[in-house]
Amino acid sequence: MQRAVGGWPRLAGAILLGLAACKEPLEVPSGTPSGPANDDVWDDRYVPTYTITTAESDWKSALSALLPADECDDRAYLPVTVEYENPRNGETETYTQVGMRYRGHSALSDGQRWGFKLSFNEFLADQDFHDLHNVSFMGTEGDFSLLRERVAQGVMRAAGVPAPRVGHVQVVINGEYQGVFPFPEEADDDPYLDAHFSDDSGGLYKVDGYCGGSADFTDRGDDIDRYNTRYEPKADTPEDQIWTDVYPLVQCAEKADAALVECLPTHVDVDEWLTEIAVDMVLPDVDGLAGAGQNFMMYKDPGKGTFVVYPWDKDQSFSTSAAVSSSIWDLHPSWSEPTALTVRMRELWSDDFCAEVTRVAKLADPADLDAEIVQIVAYLEEPMSRDPWYAAEGRSWSADVGVLRADLEDQIATAAAEAGKCSPP
Repeated sequence: MQRAVGGWPRLAGAILLGLAACKEPLEVPSGTPSGPANDDVWDDRYVPTYTITTAESDWKSALSALLPADECDDRAYLPVTVEYENPRNGETETYTQVGMRYRGHSALSDGQRWGFKLSFNEFLADQDFHDLHNVSFMGTEGDFSLLRERVAQGVMRAAGVPAPRVGHVQVVINGEYQGVFPFPEEADDDPYLDAHFSDDSGGLYKVDGYCGGSADFTDRGDDIDRYNTRYEPKADTPEDQIWTDVYPLVQCAEKADAALVECLPTHVDVDEWLTEIAVDMVLPDVDGLAGAGQNFMMYKDPGKGTFVVYPWDKDQSFSTSAAVSSSIWDLHPSWSEPTALTVRMRELWSDDFCAEVTRVAKLADPADLDAEIVQIVAYLEEPMSRDPWYAAEGRSWSADVGVLRADLEDQIATAAAEAGKCSPP
């Protein structure tokens, strides 16, 4: 099985310590090749500040009042002004009539810090931010280190999955410092496709799980409403494109083993899917394609003619507390069985799958990941020392980071040992 493996993202590791205290704007050399307009937003050399202003003096109550009775219903936005201190040129950019709301589900509970979502085109249709329509600032959602999402998605990208980039930002609202937030790339819109794929004209589908139901890849007949909630069309993908993209895949997924081996490569990039599954096992994390069949995107890449998958919300990685089984053949949480298609892929392509788990486990070397964490901590330590939420909760951020560091070695070694035996049940 051949694949082009991306190098480990070492930009941060090479220069973070040297530039952590640097306050001067970054000089971009003339003639630098231009990528997507949002590339600089994830520049690891800085922790930019987003200053948000709203006319609502009690903005927390105002945001809470916008939460729907059913948490799966769409959420309304509060109009705000956003100032972004661009570290690449030292200039402050101002955006008016931006929509802000709370984000997340498990974060909306006691003992968690809520995250925020900004929609730059919610009230002004033509407005965007560095070619982005939306940006998110993640709450804690059980990850009090604030690092698991960033480290896990870094492993995904290094393995060859087109996973979201993740940085960290500081947030100020109505003059009050709110602290440091993980800043993940929005995975379900056109700018993402433009940044990660050479052709962004394919069909994009979101498998949410929490409100829409996990992907079971079963034939549900000819009623499109039975598909569009599980495989939600995104990025202006026409709903009826489900019939040409998704429906042939689910028909193939129900075939007997020999027929599945023959038809599946015409619908999905099998190598890439095995890679995503392997990373889910190595991290491990029950969110994603393999564990619960939720929180991932499927993109019908026109260049390949097949589906590529990539996850979001990997902030529970390196801990299997939610898992009933952590086996590389059967990883799943208490609320969901593993998707039958991914179980069959692991068994029918078992040699390739075991080789991929072994490769990813070596790639995600615990010593390298720990060094990466130490370097990220070095430049987050000062703003985190001023984070008011952690102070109010009496939490030690360094202790929470220590929990993550302690999780790394055992989790990765366990997956690698099981892959070495390569014995499908």
